[in-house]
Amino acid sequence: MAAPTDEPPTGPSPGLQAFLAEGESPRPGEPIASRPLYIELPPRGGPQSRFVQEGGVLFRSATTYRLTVEDLHPMARRRETLDHLRLEMVKFAFTFRELPRNRQYDEIRVRITLVPQVPVMQLRPRLKSTESQTTRSFSSEVAPTLSGLLQLEIRHSREASSSRTEQQPVVTALDLGAEGFGWTYQAQPGSALIPRVEETVAVLELPVGTTALAGTFDAEAIITRRILGILEPRSTVPREPPVPFLLTLP
Repeated sequence: MAAPTDEPPTGPSPGLQAFLAEGESPRPGEPIASRPLYIELPPRGGPQSRFVQEGGVLFRSATTYRLTVEDLHPMARRRETLDHLRLEMVKFAFTFRELPRNRQYDEIRVRITLVPQVPVMQLRPRLKSTESQTTRSFSSEVAPTLSGLLQLEIRHSREASSSRTEQQPVVTALDLGAEGFGWTYQAQPGSALIPRVEETVAVLELPVGTTALAGTFDAEAIITRRILGILEPRSTVPREPPVPFLLTLP
């Protein structure tokens, strides 16, 4: 994975630009993993609590792009171990399931744990502002700076004829090391977490011979129930183990 380093930077390669500009679209077949969410309710005439499924998160898809030397800043191409690494950009898509009536998501956390663990060089979005311009079509910004290895900034947007400014839930990325990585979606006052598709990006530092990514997917949430005008926020409880998955790398 060597290349001359005396040429001026020319920006990201066309392949990377195309990968980032491609929005998530529905794919046939089952999602990679499904994580139902359960809340615990007081017993109804019995000694034990009841567990009720309310909502859930689908791990819809994961598309990958192997970063090439053209995607790296010239200084990064001098890294001695570069020939022994595979830098893989993975674009994840998650769907928040609809909730029953008088329920709303206050917070949703999604987690990916890879086995074996690999270094996570970048997670996007890292922190999403609470206010943004929204449209009726796909609109996003990806600007990864891979700890000095990549220096690029790509913005892509497809906008419809009408738009509005509104509060958006905060998105925070978290790298937990051996426990995985993921994103937390936090609702803001007056702006609930609604059922929708969310896209994220992670850049992984893999051994050069890696051909697949294995791991588990998990999710949890805080769900508010409105009962007779009273709001009752409840944290979901794990009723099932994290869901295993296997992704083949091209």
